[in-house]
Amino acid sequence: MPEKSKPKSDKERRVLAGIFGAMLVMLGPTVIGFPGTWNASYQEHGFFVAGLTAWLTWKHRHRILAAEGSGLTDLLPVLVLLSVAWLFAVITNVRLAQQLLFCLILPGWALVVFGASARRPIASIALTFLLAIPIWSVAVPVLQRATVITSAGATQMAGITADIGYYTITLTTGTFLVEEGCAGLNYLMAGLTLGAFYAHLFVDRWQTQLKVVGLAGAFAIVGNWIRVTFLVFLGEATAMQSPMLEDHLWQGWVIFTVLMVPTYFGARWIERRDAPLAQPTDPTPAAFDAGRVGYASQAAVAAMVGPILFVLVGFLPFSSGLDQSPDVFELADAWRVETSTGGWTPSYPGIDGRAEWAATVGDARVDLARFYFEDQEQGEELVGYPNELVADSLILLDRMAWPLGSERRLVREVVLLTDDTPRLVWYWYRVGGFDTPFASKAKLLEILAFFRRSPAAELVVMSTACEPEDCAEAATTLRAAVGGPGVFEEAAQAESAVEAQTPN
Repeated sequence: MPEKSKPKSDKERRVLAGIFGAMLVMLGPTVIGFPGTWNASYQEHGFFVAGLTAWLTWKHRHRILAAEGSGLTDLLPVLVLLSVAWLFAVITNVRLAQQLLFCLILPGWALVVFGASARRPIASIALTFLLAIPIWSVAVPVLQRATVITSAGATQMAGITADIGYYTITLTTGTFLVEEGCAGLNYLMAGLTLGAFYAHLFVDRWQTQLKVVGLAGAFAIVGNWIRVTFLVFLGEATAMQSPMLEDHLWQGWVIFTVLMVPTYFGARWIERRDAPLAQPTDPTPAAFDAGRVGYASQAAVAAMVGPILFVLVGFLPFSSGLDQSPDVFELADAWRVETSTGGWTPSYPGIDGRAEWAATVGDARVDLARFYFEDQEQGEELVGYPNELVADSLILLDRMAWPLGSERRLVREVVLLTDDTPRLVWYWYRVGGFDTPFASKAKLLEILAFFRRSPAAELVVMSTACEPEDCAEAATTLRAAVGGPGVFEEAAQAESAVEAQTPN
């Protein structure tokens, strides 16, 4: 009998592995994006964490497969919600959201399949992989402030006069700015990664693992404080003239490497102290619940709602081609519109197409443009931190402008410098046939556009040159081009009329 049941058990385990592999394939847009994220965000430790996570999954496979109790089928609706959220994140190309949801979907699937008794090894794997997700930049402001306080405090204790700003340390010889790169995030992530490697290799008790990882992270942060304090001392001693103040990256890694030695001995001490508390575990349990295959199928269907919709809708044809008409600007009848390529255009990357016009009446000219983005990658096209009309230093004014045209659309109003000449710019986004001046709403409208099969998102721009010191006439020109004053001016005119009719 045992000889007959073993092949069946092996077959069922292979089915589970196949279902898990199919989920990874369906979540492919996220999986294949991880290496690019790690390279682009200086998170190279992500490759090591991914390897560690794969090894942990293999190490704990017997404990997970032999978990006792039924699966947590109550989590199936949660898996559906996570899957749909993943779909929205993929459509809007928000990679960080995709990756976070990926880290929730797979452990959620495992909990549905193997139940609460497998929660510890599953949680251990999931939390370890979180080190590879670039979410930790949220801690940068806190790390910056802690570095300033600690380093400036050490400077004052050494008898050096130092004024502490929020992110600055001012000495008699100059001022140090603790920038984001000096906050120590890279050192912290490296320390946590090394701590996780040690903890999973040599420690079984999860409480002890947390202590070891915490110790490694603490030593890494202390190392960054030592680095910044040393630079402050060096700046005071050399009147800010030492070349080491400019080329100081290597110093931090030297200090980090040195501090990993006491970190190792500290981890060994914690491991030995907690050894009596550890409970032995059977590394190769033989039990296996054949019902897991049924749970796995249900959970996979729930988790794959988003990817399946993404694939199916993606096969549908686009509703129409690109709208390359200037009608979107709703210009007044008196303005003559001609195709033009000589007007000012923003320096947005990733543009798949453009249409440009010049609108004129008398001596007045307004440059019009529609920029099309057919495949928007986060941080590269339409909405993202590198995207700007011009460099921030060239923007003189940025605010909301009043509703314009028959639809009373809101626009962004920007005064900027181009070739040292001021220019007044109104711009907004058009996604899925809807207009918005808000970048975040434009991203959300991509979801609607995906299901409507609208072919592109747009940046819509109209601009005109300003006088050297005053853009009032340029603003009048733009308002005239779209048919007159905005509703704010209309309200002001109405209020003035009421005041004029009111007896004193």
